[in-house]
Amino acid sequence: MKMSLRKRMLLVALLPATLVAVLLTAVFLLYAIDNLEQGLRTRGAAISRQMATAAEYGIFSGQRAGLSLLTGSTLRIDPDVRGAAIIDERGAIMASSGDLNPGNWPPFERIEGRRLGQDVLLFVEPVMRRSVPVDDIYAGTEARQGAESKVIGHVVVELSLQEVSGKGKRHIAAGVLIAMLGAALGGWLAQRIARAVTDPLLEANEVVARIGKGDMATRMAADSAGPLQPLAAGINDMAERIGVTQEDLRARVAEATRDLMREKEAAEHATIAKSHFLAAASHDLRQPLHALGLFVSGLAQSDVARHEPRLVAHIQSAVDTLQNLLDAILDISRLDGGNIVPEIGSFPLGSVLDRLTRDLSLLAEQKGLQLKVRPAQVWVHSDPKIVERILLNLVGNALRYTQAGGVLVSCRHRRNTVLVEVWDTGEGIPERAREEIFEDYVQLGNPERDRDKGLGLGLAICRRLADLLGIQLGVRSRRGRGSVFWIELPVVEEEPFGRATAGEVPPAQQAVDAARIAGTVLVVEGDALVRAGMEQAIVSWGGTVVLAATREEALHRCRESDHPPDLTICNLHLPGGVGGIELVQELQREFGQMAVLLVSADVSEEAQAAARGAGFALLKEPVPPGRLRAALRHLLEVRS
Repeated sequence: MKMSLRKRMLLVALLPATLVAVLLTAVFLLYAIDNLEQGLRTRGAAISRQMATAAEYGIFSGQRAGLSLLTGSTLRIDPDVRGAAIIDERGAIMASSGDLNPGNWPPFERIEGRRLGQDVLLFVEPVMRRSVPVDDIYAGTEARQGAESKVIGHVVVELSLQEVSGKGKRHIAAGVLIAMLGAALGGWLAQRIARAVTDPLLEANEVVARIGKGDMATRMAADSAGPLQPLAAGINDMAERIGVTQEDLRARVAEATRDLMREKEAAEHATIAKSHFLAAASHDLRQPLHALGLFVSGLAQSDVARHEPRLVAHIQSAVDTLQNLLDAILDISRLDGGNIVPEIGSFPLGSVLDRLTRDLSLLAEQKGLQLKVRPAQVWVHSDPKIVERILLNLVGNALRYTQAGGVLVSCRHRRNTVLVEVWDTGEGIPERAREEIFEDYVQLGNPERDRDKGLGLGLAICRRLADLLGIQLGVRSRRGRGSVFWIELPVVEEEPFGRATAGEVPPAQQAVDAARIAGTVLVVEGDALVRAGMEQAIVSWGGTVVLAATREEALHRCRESDHPPDLTICNLHLPGGVGGIELVQELQREFGQMAVLLVSADVSEEAQAAARGAGFALLKEPVPPGRLRAALRHLLEVRS
């Protein structure tokens, strides 16, 4: 809570004085209490020495009665003496008086004021027997000083600190009372002074507040006393100037607001146009690209490929590059638009690494590199698809930029996390560029923008995906030695019992498979180019194709056939607003169970969740022909 001006002035006036008073009082009290205790220590030392001198003959002669008188008189003379005892050289008590606790005594030696507990001071003084040489009474001082001395016992004195503690408490009470009275008096004086200063200031503050609310007619009294007259004149002049310029300021603010609104509307229109463009690109570009890939696959198995293999290979390379570019741009747009929602769960990291090895081993062999992946028997908590995408990009980049040696994927298990590292033997990354490489379209060592070296979006996508998962992504590098990219994933303590997603195509079946397929395939697709491409590809693989563009046509084709199709490939979104999932479920109800493969250019989380919920596999368009063929073979084998 904000304090008022008067309270703040009182605080400024009282706080330093109060602190000084408290500190001085504390210092004087500590000094007084220390003097009391020091005086008690001095008195105790003197008492113990006097008793040691007086007890020498009694200990030597064994007169216990005299020693008892000595200890008793000591207690009577000084009320602070709690107890006194005289000990012989063997440690036996010859005489004692008062309340003593021998069990707490330390080994006998000269002790001056050692504390026993909170309220007892212990003094121990040795009793010496001195031999006086009488052979030569005229011997010098050195001879007499060399006389032998022997410890024949000890005097033990215990002094009580209760009186000292009582005096200390009384001193503290008096000091606190004096400090409180001084603070009260100072507070009263400070309040009187503060009121004389703050009242005019509060009035000025109120006038300024009313002016700030728009009441330009408010003025301070011109006859304000003392040094506040310049303040009153300044406030009145300020109100006059504000009143003159207020209209001009309002006009400027209104004009600036109109400009900002125009810019805001333009930015919103640009954002909407970008969203519409990307939405259209996501579907309208994927569909013909999907058809193009299928046509190229059919071309690769035709007579043209046997006569012009290089031409077909160049066409396939161009299609792959176009597909990678489209995927990267759309992924960047979806990440920036917040359209990707991670599905966090527990999964074995080893399965991701196995798929990584299988998918990239061929690329490593083609470049003459070694790809080593160390297995990791650990479960992690994250999104398996996004983690696999990150590692696929990192390992793919390492293979692309490494000319000799190899790439190693290793896992280091820490306390609650696992560090997945991708090592390469490339040229390394300069220190100045280790953050720059995570920006869009940044490539090192590729000024000519060679497409074979990538598009410069892989690491940018990795950084965005890592931020989406809330995990760390970093890099270490040495020029001429290579680089290490790493991510850190949280570890699950107990391995959960996972299950494969319903209808998911096993990764082992997603590789390019040269075997032929057998069976009748119903293709339900609204795009004519995609239908034609599907027909050409499936026929070239050995299958029989039935084509349909709409729900009604699909039902008609199945009803007029003697045998229902073995497998249905259906687009997730059909013309007329018909859903692909609903159509294949209707086909299964009427014609019995059949294998189902959904395809779609819609890669949203909602579409994937709908396919998983129905138990159907969903492939993203454009589908690579090899992956499509492997999926068809797998689904047909499972059905048979």
